[in-house]
Amino acid sequence: MNSGPTGPIPELSSWALLELAGDEAMLPAGIRLVDEARPGRQCFVLIEGTATVEAAGNRLRELGAGAFVGLVDQAGRPLPPAGVTVRLESRSRVLVIDAGRLSVLIDSDPAAAAAWREMSQQV
Repeated sequence: MNSGPTGPIPELSSWALLELAGDEAMLPAGIRLVDEARPGRQCFVLIEGTATVEAAGNRLRELGAGAFVGLVDQAGRPLPPAGVTVRLESRSRVLVIDAGRLSVLIDSDPAAAAAWREMSQQV
């Protein structure tokens, strides 16, 4: 499955195990999580707050709590987002996820792998 960034996550509690692959941050409005002109390095989950997704200066969609910002490749692995700019519209609590660390966690922990499969099917 190849999915675009910004899919909703129905229950944030399913991320409890996946938080081991990232760090929580409180970020101010206006911060760009992703810039379409630069390669992404991390994936994100918007825990609280709002953001917008833009491409070529056009607003594509709004994001709210529970949104995953990243891609899922054909093998079901997480990838950093690409080709979009994601800007925080409000002060937001964000889980910053290292895609490599998440892949290792998925490979080593069956519970984390199950949570990731559940989430990535809904992205």
